[in-house]
Amino acid sequence: MAAAGDSVMRRFGAAGALLVVLAGLAWAQARSTFLIDDPVGRDVVQILSVAPLEVIVTRTNEVTAEISFNPDNALDNPQAKFTIDAAKLTTGIPLRDEHMRAASWFNVDQYPTITLELKEVKTQFKTAKLEPNVPVDVDMVGALTLRGVTKDVPLKLNLTLLPRTDDTAARLPGDLLRIVGSFDFHLSDFGLELDERSVLKIANRQQAQVWLLASTEPVPPPAG
Repeated sequence: MAAAGDSVMRRFGAAGALLVVLAGLAWAQARSTFLIDDPVGRDVVQILSVAPLEVIVTRTNEVTAEISFNPDNALDNPQAKFTIDAAKLTTGIPLRDEHMRAASWFNVDQYPTITLELKEVKTQFKTAKLEPNVPVDVDMVGALTLRGVTKDVPLKLNLTLLPRTDDTAARLPGDLLRIVGSFDFHLSDFGLELDERSVLKIANRQQAQVWLLASTEPVPPPAG
């Protein structure tokens, strides 16, 4: 009887382990991965500085990201990391861009990238299913890394799932995820202190906005 009982327990244990594996596979299959890496440079990150004497708009089209989430519930442990090349940021004035990239400011030689990684969902409701072509607003917290310093920033995101059509395929292959978002950060949090003269031209509070398209398929480089 003991041998028979042991056999049943072994079978039960094996079946339980199989169920765990299958559940894990189902979880993995339920998630979708989207990539941002447009070789044409149509994604936009813009940072607005409004000071008493100057308004500065810093922008770049050089953005990469990998995003993973469950379309049936976008709040179920979403994962994403966005990266921009700090040296590609531009204000439209070459001399000012040189100062921005210098060691006293963004120090791009030592810190060549700026990253934003999703950290926490703050939206009060528990589920957010992404229906095709229906925008969904979500509040999150992201970890912004600038000049080697990482700080949490509140994110407001608007997400729209765009299934593949002939029209979307003319832009990017695969299913698409449209991301429109905004967040603020303060230069002083990242070791950038403004003196009395600087605050007239540069705001400590920086207002970032993003307009991005992510795809489930790698984007081929432009022909020619």
